[in-house]
Formats: sequence, C-alpha cells, structure tokens
Amino acid sequence: MENRRLVPVVMAVAGCTAIVIGVYQGLVHVAPGYEGTITAGWGGDLNREEILLVQLGVVGVGGAVAALRWKRLASVPFATGGIVLFYAFRAVGPFLRSPTRPLYREFSPGAPGFEGESVMLVLGAEPFLLAGGGLLLVGAGIAASRFRTPGDEGDELTPPPSRA
Repeated sequence: MENRRLVPVVMAVAGCTAIVIGVYQGLVHVAPGYEGTITAGWGGDLNREEILLVQLGVVGVGGAVAALRWKRLASVPFATGGIVLFYAFRAVGPFLRSPTRPLYREFSPGAPGFEGESVMLVLGAEPFLLAGGGLLLVGAGIAASRFRTPGDEGDELTPPPSRA
C-alpha cells in the first residue's frame, strides 16, 4: 500500500526527466534523404523559455512530493504539466500554419544555395518529449489527488456539538 503512494512522485520525476531531455533536442529537422541543415540562432545554450520549462518540471516534482502530505498541493504538478503542454503546442503551431515553411511537405526554400532543390521539414524530438513530460506531470497531479493523505484518515462524520 505504501508503494502505491509513490506512483505520483515517480510519474513526476519521469515527466521532469522527459522535459530536461526534450529541451536539448531540436524542434524541427530536415527530413532524412534531403540536403540541408537547420542552424539554430544561438550557440547551443538553452534560451529562457527552455530554462523555465525545466524549472517548471522541478516544481512539478516538488508539488508531487508535497502532495504526499498535503492533498491540495496535487494541483501543482497538474498546473505545471498544463503549462508545459501549452508551450509544446505553442511552439509547433507556427510551423503547422505557415505556408512558407510547411511540415511534412516538400517545398523549395528561397534561400541562396537551394536553386530549385526541394526540402522537407519534420518535427524533432523536442515537442514529443515536452508533451509526454507534460502529460506525465498532469497524470501525477491526478494520481496524487486520489490518494489519501495522513490527515484524511479520520474522514468519519463527527456529530455536531450539542447545545445545552
């Protein structure tokens, strides 16, 4: 019975790990079999949004651990997972709506060096790992809210005080 209480914590740690691995992956790649590379705009350091995502994952783990004692804190991993999911969809959205950079369709970029050659862009591992990590954090929040905490053990109804 005691091991079942650790399920939300294990889920939150797995979600945080997926987020940490995901922010180091690429959002979009050139499909195999096509010539070209995507050059990032920075020298490999994480940007502030990615650092925030990692911090949210750590806060979600802390919330899952605290929810073992205080049931109300189960909303912390739920909320942080929702924020991570929102970011994953927000990051992919412009690529899905863009007619100049379509995903999973061949197109000819207007960049020098691509005279008539076509290229195909595909999603990298980052959005999938972020979505998986966010879903695990949301699941940890739901699982933590379903377990009894030590303060919940005396749930029986007590009669109201009598007036004399």
